[in-house]
Amino acid sequence: MWKTARRNTLSMISIAVLFLPMLASAQSWPQFLTKIRQEALSQGIRPSVLNEALGSLSAPSRKVSNLDKSQPERRITYLQYRNSRADAYRIKIGERKLRSNQSLLNNIEKQTGVSACTITSIWGLESAYGSFKGSFPVIQSLATLSYQGRRTAFFRKQLFYALHMLNDNAVSFKDFKGEWAGASGHCQFLPSSYYQYAVDYTGDGKKDIWNSKPDALASIGNYLKQNGWKNHQPTMTTVTLPQRFNQQLLSLKVTKPVSAWMKMGVQVPSSAHINRHLKASIIRPDGGPTIMVFNNFKVLMAWNYSSYYAGTVTYMADKICQRS
Repeated sequence: MWKTARRNTLSMISIAVLFLPMLASAQSWPQFLTKIRQEALSQGIRPSVLNEALGSLSAPSRKVSNLDKSQPERRITYLQYRNSRADAYRIKIGERKLRSNQSLLNNIEKQTGVSACTITSIWGLESAYGSFKGSFPVIQSLATLSYQGRRTAFFRKQLFYALHMLNDNAVSFKDFKGEWAGASGHCQFLPSSYYQYAVDYTGDGKKDIWNSKPDALASIGNYLKQNGWKNHQPTMTTVTLPQRFNQQLLSLKVTKPVSAWMKMGVQVPSSAHINRHLKASIIRPDGGPTIMVFNNFKVLMAWNYSSYYAGTVTYMADKICQRS
């Protein structure tokens, strides 16, 4: 029944986004909210939910708007990104979190095939292990970004998902807070990801990624599993290139078996114990080492489309496991 309801919700939102006018900047804020309300009512969202969610939105959030305009940040190298996100302190806390949640994480690993260290690493990078889940009201943020922003169509879609979450009692309006772009919970899911990947691990009838650590960590594992994570397969390893290597082959779009790369002179460390039949790509993130990446690396990029992020998750997961 839940899958049917979810499909209906996804279908209604897709239709709404397709046909709603894209001239947000040409209408006033009250006019914009009126149209959102009308469409939400047509999707079956209760008036009482809309009164609470939209009634207090007197104006777009200037802070959210300014944060959106300031993106992207200045260019930094991969190693600068990795070392600032996966610092020694965060790794040390990750080691403790892995030990204190070992039984739970082992069970999730058995169910999803995603390693406990990878789940812990993502948890640490997304919300500092649940200690910082964000303080921006999600509806306010998404409404602002739907009205005036770089990706109004995308955030309009997220806004309707968020309203459905309130309508479905997934979270209360008071507790629905997150980072400035609308992601929330231990795992920092956008509303659409909540409907696609959130899990009720505890069996209490709620997928509580905000207050239930088991639900949130299982949801991380489910996200990666559903996007094609392969159990007991590598994510990446550093390699050495021959002197006259064709640099145009350094691309995620170029995939070859490890054995083919080795025939071309690419040196893969024996300590990595890589199956030579696995397919891989080779990349060199700005300012970073040359790395051979596999299917699971690309799955991490489905979470966050950034080779920096995927490399940092893998690096921190390895460090957490080494220390535990």
